[in-house]
Order: sequence, then structure tokens, then C-alpha cells
Amino acid sequence: MNDHSTQSAGRPTGVIRKAMMDDLPGIVNIHQRAFSHFFLTRLGGAFLRRYYELTLHYQSGILLVSEWPGGLDGFACGFLNPAEFYALMWRKRGDFVLPVLSGLARHPCLAAGVMQGVQKIQSSASRVPGRFCELSSIAVAPEAGGSRLGKTLVQAFLAQAWSMDAQRVYLTTDADGNEIANALYQKSGFQHNRRFLQRKGRWMNEYTIDRTEAGENRETCS
Repeated sequence: MNDHSTQSAGRPTGVIRKAMMDDLPGIVNIHQRAFSHFFLTRLGGAFLRRYYELTLHYQSGILLVSEWPGGLDGFACGFLNPAEFYALMWRKRGDFVLPVLSGLARHPCLAAGVMQGVQKIQSSASRVPGRFCELSSIAVAPEAGGSRLGKTLVQAFLAQAWSMDAQRVYLTTDADGNEIANALYQKSGFQHNRRFLQRKGRWMNEYTIDRTEAGENRETCS
């Protein structure tokens, strides 16, 4: 993947590039600050590091970072063939046991979410075709908010997915109280497929974009 330049209002020009091992602490830090009250964040930094490290080493993983002279200010993460990725995650479950137990010790209320996660790993992703790509997370550091960085990261992720011969990219995001993220995906060309109840009180939106639909209408990163 070629680096993409990005200009945030009032900030120096940076680049979007493939992540490296040295980037993992910065990725975890951005995730924790951008999603401070979310389930995976509450499991703790050790869990997040193992998750993003697994994506980094997965043969069809996509982990991109936005870097400017002061450090990282955003990232995008996902993978082709989600069934294979989640199967790998299940085989590597021993690497996640201690971080999960530590998270549960701090927040026992996370137990139901852990069980749902295990069910997803074991079954739900197996129904997704191999040439589909999941955009699992994208985050921008709070101090970089209000810029076009989020859209630039989405565009860079799509470009990488298409270069790896993905047929479709899909994602899910919270439907309520999440206007900025939903607007970002719609403006980036994603189509809203459905609204569904993930668990009591949490409605989700599912978005997809096909390579053929993106076609010549894909915007270049600038």
C-alpha cells in the first residue's frame, strides 16, 4: 500500500501507512481514549494489544495508522476472510485468557459480553464469504477530532481492501448516540443494510460497500 498524505486543520501534514509492532502502544492508547466506555476498552490494555497484534500478524489483516510529526493520531483495523481470522483468534484463545480474567475481576458485569464475544468467534463469522472484509475498528485521537482524518482513514482502508481483492467491506456500529460515525460511513459511500438489536438496549447499524459499487466513484486520499 502506498502512503497517503493527510492534512488536519491546524496540524502538520502526516501520512497513513501500514502499522508496525512499535505502533501497538500508540494504537492501544488511541483506542482507549476514543472508546473509553466501550466493552473492549474495559477489558484492558493487555487485551487490546493482543487483539491488534493478532490482526497485525494475520496474513489477510489490515492495520493502518495515521502518523504526524508528534506521533500517531488515528488508526483503522480490519481483515479479509473474517471466518479465518476468528478461527485463528479461537486457536490463540490462551493468549487472551489472562487479560479477559483481569478485565472480569475489575468489571464482573462484562461477563455477558465475554460470552457473546465467544459465540461470535465460534459461529457468526463463519457465515461471511472469504472475499468479504470486516472493518472492525477505526479511531481518531480526540485532539485530532473535527478534521477529515476519519474519512481519510476509511478511504485508505478501502483502497487496501480492494488491492487485496476484497469484494465487499462491511462494518457494524452503534445506531443511537453515534451520529458522527454513522455520517462518516454514509459520506464514505457505505450503504445502510439493516438496524438490529445486538443485546438489550443496544441497537446497531450494519453498513456495506461493494467494490463494484465503489468503482470510479472512490475518492483518492488527499
